[in-house]
Amino acid sequence: MNIEELRRIRNKNVQQQNMLAYLEMEREAEHFRSQPQSHPWLLAVLERFGQEPTGGLLISCSSVPEQGGMQWMGTWLTSDKRFFEFDVMADYSSGELLEVDQWYEYQPTVSAHCKGIGKSHAYIALELLGKFEKS
Repeated sequence: MNIEELRRIRNKNVQQQNMLAYLEMEREAEHFRSQPQSHPWLLAVLERFGQEPTGGLLISCSSVPEQGGMQWMGTWLTSDKRFFEFDVMADYSSGELLEVDQWYEYQPTVSAHCKGIGKSHAYIALELLGKFEKS
């Protein structure tokens, strides 16, 4: 099944939920890897905090229009398996980084057997990281 077919299923079983989470993370990671210039604000954030764009994966990212610019929130996973949450503001038109509200490392639950959900999102993200490291 592809990502669109999985999204259309109303009552997903655990395996379908895990596959959808994997495919969404994979899509986000591949998009940033293939077109890093599409997120100039993220390139600036990574540089500010000593990270390389090819030294990790963007596993989640969303935005909300705000009065001062576009607010971006998401998760960066480094190649050495460290998770970082970010919340930044970027210019609407240029995508230039305006300010960093948050950038912090956190330790999520990593488990292949979470009750009711199967694999944790962190476990799925680490599986995806393994795939990218092999290719």
